Amino acid sequence: MFATPWISRLAAVFLLIVAIVAGYSLVLEPIFTGYGETGRKIDEAREQLSHYQRLAAARPILEKQMLQAATQQTSQGYYLSGSTDALAAAGLQDRVNALIQDNGGSLHSIQPMPGSDEQGFRRITLRVLMSAPVETLFETLYALEAGTPILFVENLDIQSRLVRRRSNQASLQAVSDAPLLRVGFDLSGYMPIDSQ
Repeated sequence: MFATPWISRLAAVFLLIVAIVAGYSLVLEPIFTGYGETGRKIDEAREQLSHYQRLAAARPILEKQMLQAATQQTSQGYYLSGSTDALAAAGLQDRVNALIQDNGGSLHSIQPMPGSDEQGFRRITLRVLMSAPVETLFETLYALEAGTPILFVENLDIQSRLVRRRSNQASLQAVSDAPLLRVGFDLSGYMPIDSQ
Protein backbone atom coordinates (compact mmCIF):
# COMPACT_ATOMS: atom_id res chain seq x y z
CA MET A 1 0.00 0.00 0.00
CA PHE A 2 2.73 2.47 0.92
CA ALA A 3 5.60 2.93 -1.49
CA THR A 4 8.44 2.52 0.92
CA PRO A 5 8.85 0.08 3.77
CA TRP A 6 9.84 2.72 6.35
CA ILE A 7 6.65 4.71 5.66
CA SER A 8 4.62 1.53 6.18
CA ARG A 9 6.54 0.90 9.42
CA LEU A 10 5.93 4.48 10.49
CA ALA A 11 2.24 4.09 9.69
CA ALA A 12 2.16 0.82 11.67
CA VAL A 13 3.82 2.52 14.67
CA PHE A 14 1.36 5.42 14.36
CA LEU A 15 -1.60 3.01 14.28
CA LEU A 16 -0.12 1.18 17.27
CA ILE A 17 0.17 4.49 19.21
CA VAL A 18 -3.40 5.40 18.25
CA ALA A 19 -4.58 1.95 19.37
CA ILE A 20 -2.71 2.29 22.70
CA VAL A 21 -4.07 5.83 23.30
CA ALA A 22 -7.58 4.72 22.34
CA GLY A 23 -7.30 1.63 24.57
CA TYR A 24 -6.05 3.74 27.47
CA SER A 25 -8.77 6.37 26.92
CA LEU A 26 -11.58 3.87 26.53
CA VAL A 27 -10.56 1.13 28.97
CA LEU A 28 -7.81 2.03 31.40
CA GLU A 29 -8.53 5.70 32.10
CA PRO A 30 -12.10 5.05 33.38
CA ILE A 31 -10.76 2.26 35.58
CA PHE A 32 -8.00 4.46 37.04
CA THR A 33 -10.41 7.36 37.45
CA GLY A 34 -12.93 5.09 39.18
CA TYR A 35 -10.23 3.74 41.50
CA GLY A 36 -9.05 7.25 42.29
CA GLU A 37 -12.56 8.50 43.03
CA THR A 38 -13.30 5.42 45.13
CA GLY A 39 -10.06 5.97 47.05
CA ARG A 40 -11.00 9.60 47.67
CA LYS A 41 -14.45 8.57 48.90
CA ILE A 42 -12.86 5.98 51.19
CA ASP A 43 -10.54 8.65 52.63
CA GLU A 44 -13.51 10.99 53.20
CA ALA A 45 -15.47 8.18 54.87
CA ARG A 46 -12.48 7.35 57.11
CA GLU A 47 -12.13 11.02 58.06
CA GLN A 48 -15.85 11.25 58.80
CA LEU A 49 -15.70 8.01 60.82
CA SER A 50 -12.80 9.32 62.91
CA HIS A 51 -14.73 12.59 63.47
CA TYR A 52 -17.76 10.63 64.70
CA GLN A 53 -15.55 8.47 66.90
CA ARG A 54 -14.06 11.62 68.50
CA LEU A 55 -17.58 12.96 69.06
CA ALA A 56 -18.68 9.65 70.57
CA ALA A 57 -15.64 9.68 72.87
CA ALA A 58 -16.48 13.24 73.97
CA ARG A 59 -20.15 12.44 74.63
CA PRO A 60 -19.78 11.57 78.35
CA ILE A 61 -17.87 14.80 78.95
CA LEU A 62 -20.47 16.84 77.05
CA GLU A 63 -23.33 15.15 78.93
CA LYS A 64 -21.61 15.97 82.22
CA GLN A 65 -21.16 19.61 81.15
CA MET A 66 -24.82 19.82 80.10
CA LEU A 67 -25.91 18.40 83.45
CA GLN A 68 -23.68 20.88 85.30
CA ALA A 69 -25.06 23.76 83.22
CA ALA A 70 -28.65 22.66 83.93
CA THR A 71 -27.87 22.32 87.65
CA GLN A 72 -26.19 25.71 87.71
CA GLN A 73 -29.10 27.31 85.88
CA THR A 74 -31.49 25.64 88.32
CA SER A 75 -29.57 26.86 91.33
CA GLN A 76 -29.16 30.38 89.96
CA GLY A 77 -32.48 30.67 88.26
CA TYR A 78 -36.04 30.12 89.27
CA TYR A 79 -35.58 27.76 92.21
CA LEU A 80 -34.26 28.10 95.73
CA SER A 81 -30.74 26.88 96.25
CA GLY A 82 -29.62 24.64 99.05
CA SER A 83 -29.02 20.96 99.57
CA THR A 84 -31.55 20.68 102.42
CA ASP A 85 -34.78 22.35 103.50
CA ALA A 86 -32.98 24.11 106.34
CA LEU A 87 -30.29 25.58 104.04
CA ALA A 88 -32.85 26.75 101.51
CA ALA A 89 -34.97 28.31 104.27
CA ALA A 90 -31.90 30.00 105.79
CA GLY A 91 -30.93 31.50 102.44
CA LEU A 92 -34.47 32.72 101.93
CA GLN A 93 -34.56 34.18 105.47
CA ASP A 94 -31.36 36.14 104.81
CA ARG A 95 -32.79 37.53 101.59
CA VAL A 96 -36.09 38.56 103.19
CA ASN A 97 -34.37 40.14 106.20
CA ALA A 98 -32.00 42.18 104.01
CA LEU A 99 -34.81 43.23 101.67
CA ILE A 100 -37.10 44.43 104.47
CA GLN A 101 -34.30 46.37 106.16
CA ASP A 102 -33.08 47.89 102.88
CA ASN A 103 -36.58 49.17 102.12
CA GLY A 104 -36.96 50.71 105.58
CA GLY A 105 -39.27 48.16 107.17
CA SER A 106 -39.02 46.46 110.53
CA LEU A 107 -38.87 42.66 110.72
CA HIS A 108 -40.49 41.17 113.82
CA SER A 109 -40.13 37.45 113.13
CA ILE A 110 -39.49 34.82 110.49
CA GLN A 111 -40.59 31.28 111.15
CA PRO A 112 -39.73 28.41 108.79
CA MET A 113 -42.61 26.04 108.18
CA PRO A 114 -42.25 22.32 107.43
CA GLY A 115 -41.41 21.63 103.78
CA SER A 116 -43.75 19.69 101.54
CA ASP A 117 -43.39 17.80 98.27
CA GLU A 118 -45.45 19.02 95.33
CA GLN A 119 -45.19 17.49 91.85
CA GLY A 120 -41.45 16.77 91.91
CA PHE A 121 -40.50 19.90 93.84
CA ARG A 122 -39.92 20.70 97.48
CA ARG A 123 -41.93 23.67 98.76
CA ILE A 124 -40.10 25.80 101.32
CA THR A 125 -42.32 28.23 103.26
CA LEU A 126 -41.55 31.02 105.73
CA ARG A 127 -44.08 32.82 107.91
CA VAL A 128 -43.03 36.49 108.03
CA LEU A 129 -44.22 39.17 110.43
CA MET A 130 -43.13 42.76 109.74
CA SER A 131 -44.22 46.36 110.06
CA ALA A 132 -43.73 49.08 107.47
CA PRO A 133 -45.37 52.10 105.85
CA VAL A 134 -47.45 51.49 102.72
CA GLU A 135 -44.68 52.43 100.28
CA THR A 136 -42.16 50.16 101.98
CA LEU A 137 -44.62 47.27 101.99
CA PHE A 138 -45.32 47.75 98.29
CA GLU A 139 -41.60 47.83 97.40
CA THR A 140 -40.85 44.79 99.57
CA LEU A 141 -43.66 42.64 98.19
CA TYR A 142 -42.86 43.67 94.63
CA ALA A 143 -39.18 42.79 95.06
CA LEU A 144 -40.08 39.41 96.54
CA GLU A 145 -42.55 38.40 93.84
CA ALA A 146 -40.79 39.94 90.81
CA GLY A 147 -37.23 38.77 91.53
CA THR A 148 -35.49 35.45 91.25
CA PRO A 149 -35.87 32.86 92.54
CA ILE A 150 -39.61 32.81 91.99
CA LEU A 151 -41.41 33.35 95.28
CA PHE A 152 -45.10 33.36 96.18
CA VAL A 153 -46.75 35.54 98.82
CA GLU A 154 -49.82 33.90 100.37
CA ASN A 155 -52.10 34.43 103.37
CA LEU A 156 -51.38 38.16 103.40
CA ASP A 157 -52.75 39.84 106.54
CA ILE A 158 -52.42 43.64 106.78
CA GLN A 159 -53.46 45.60 109.85
CA SER A 160 -53.21 49.37 110.03
CA ARG A 161 -52.15 51.16 113.17
CA LEU A 162 -52.07 54.91 113.51
CA VAL A 163 -48.74 55.94 114.96
CA ARG A 164 -48.06 59.43 116.22
CA ARG A 165 -44.48 60.52 115.72
CA ARG A 166 -42.99 63.73 117.01
CA SER A 167 -40.65 65.77 114.87
CA ASN A 168 -37.20 66.79 116.14
CA GLN A 169 -38.06 70.47 116.76
CA ALA A 170 -37.69 72.22 120.10
CA SER A 171 -40.46 72.90 122.63
CA LEU A 172 -43.37 73.26 120.18
CA GLN A 173 -43.00 69.85 118.62
CA ALA A 174 -45.35 69.17 115.76
CA VAL A 175 -47.17 65.88 115.78
CA SER A 176 -47.59 64.05 112.48
CA ASP A 177 -49.80 61.09 111.70
CA ALA A 178 -48.10 58.24 109.80
CA PRO A 179 -49.96 54.99 109.12
CA LEU A 180 -47.78 52.02 109.99
CA LEU A 181 -48.90 48.64 108.71
CA ARG A 182 -48.40 45.41 110.61
CA VAL A 183 -48.09 42.71 107.99
CA GLY A 184 -48.02 38.94 108.19
CA PHE A 185 -47.67 36.62 105.21
CA ASP A 186 -46.42 33.23 104.09
CA LEU A 187 -43.57 33.32 101.58
CA SER A 188 -42.98 30.17 99.54
CA GLY A 189 -40.40 29.06 97.03
CA TYR A 190 -39.55 25.77 95.38
CA MET A 191 -36.46 23.67 94.87
CA PRO A 192 -36.12 20.49 92.80
CA ILE A 193 -36.29 17.33 94.88
CA ASP A 194 -33.25 15.84 93.10
CA SER A 195 -31.09 18.75 94.40
CA GLN A 196 -31.46 17.46 97.97
